[in-house]
Amino acid sequence: MTGKAELVLLSDEVWERTRANLDGLTDDEYFWEPAPGCWSVRRRSDGRWRIDLAAPPPDPAPLTTIAWRLWHLIDMYGEDRAPQWLDVPAQGTPIGLDAPDAAPPATAAEALEMLERAHDRWDAHLHLVTEEQLALPIGPVGEDYAERTRTSYVLHMLDEFIHHGAEISLLRDLWRWQPDRLDGGSVRERAIRGDMTLLDEVDADQATELLDTAADNGRWELVLGLVERGARVRTDGRTPLHLAAGVGEVAVVQALLAHGGDPAGTDPVFEATPLQWARYLGQPATAAVLEDQAGSG
Repeated sequence: MTGKAELVLLSDEVWERTRANLDGLTDDEYFWEPAPGCWSVRRRSDGRWRIDLAAPPPDPAPLTTIAWRLWHLIDMYGEDRAPQWLDVPAQGTPIGLDAPDAAPPATAAEALEMLERAHDRWDAHLHLVTEEQLALPIGPVGEDYAERTRTSYVLHMLDEFIHHGAEISLLRDLWRWQPDRLDGGSVRERAIRGDMTLLDEVDADQATELLDTAADNGRWELVLGLVERGARVRTDGRTPLHLAAGVGEVAVVQALLAHGGDPAGTDPVFEATPLQWARYLGQPATAAVLEDQAGSG
């Protein structure tokens, strides 16, 4: 694989992850301010939408909303620096701050549509540049970076895409797990959080219903407690035993085996047993427990 092909592949992987992490974005989440004094996208008194900004930025800079971060990501994907620094023909008009009518999107749907177009512009430029061009210095257009290669510029941009995409994903996680957005009183929600006080309230049937939820979320102390309360261990599909074996939870594997866990069961995706999960994921301690179980059987 050539150097350019590797850059294109990495760019595609970064984009696919970033775009997938934005599925289902709503306007409420887009504008959510998780702390006082956030920088965001706002409609000003003249009716235009603008971002909050200061140059140079204050230290420390304010926390930014998803709307602010998405506009920054749109600008980086769609700016005119790519064709200039890669020395390829510009593909369409710039998108973002370099656009003649630059204005941040007023809704989440508009932002995602604009981000798609901005990415396509970046992608078109990356596909146009040749292997030979990538090896050359950026030249005077790069000013302080004139001596850097165009490959270094592409890597810098990919680092920026990863960085800002990760920050947006973290903001989405924080939005999703706000206490006032969760049904904190439901037993399932409490199992997701690993609330050990559930053990004082559930009977064997409820413990069975919650066992998979606790295992799916890595709440291993709660899994142990639910098994002790009489939870029946599921033996079909991807089981708690698979999950515990794959992350090296020896005590949990032992408890699940003692309460009916099936060491020979295979999951539907990889068609692998808990022992195969343990070996593949590099968990020798749980592998040893399962090997002993197989030997004694």
